[in-house]
Amino acid sequence: MISAGAIVLGAVLMVSLAWGLQHAAMNSPHLLGHTAPDLAIQQPDGQKVGIQQLRGKPVVVNFWASWCGPCVREQPVLSDAAAAHPNVAFVGAAVQDTTSGVQTFEQQHAHTYPVGPIVSGKYQDYGVVGPPVTIFIDANGVVTASFAGPLDASTLDHYLRLIAP
Repeated sequence: MISAGAIVLGAVLMVSLAWGLQHAAMNSPHLLGHTAPDLAIQQPDGQKVGIQQLRGKPVVVNFWASWCGPCVREQPVLSDAAAAHPNVAFVGAAVQDTTSGVQTFEQQHAHTYPVGPIVSGKYQDYGVVGPPVTIFIDANGVVTASFAGPLDASTLDHYLRLIAP
């Protein structure tokens, strides 16, 4: 016969496993606690935005691509969060994409924050293999967390609280 304690322990372990699988948060553990690598994007209007110039403000860097279905689905979540958190800088870094792909995407699903292809630095320095991946950087420029996969609103809020309490 199985004791009640064993059942509770099993349930706790299953819930923890399910949460961990759903929230594969630490895809770049080598970055955690370290200064964010140099990275800059160029917006469609030609203006460049660099991660280093945003120091002093929490930053969310979302690595995305125009051809990425999950990126399309998470884009409204990120845009809503950017509007709701004006004290946090959001940056969209297009990876493995073309300039025309980015422009077409922006015409159909315009971001409310700066986006564009990477013109300085490399997405690989952030441990990104493919999109979407989101990196959370505190106001001191230190990587606090990373999340691989499409974000939903509650998961994004959880990570935002780590960098902008």
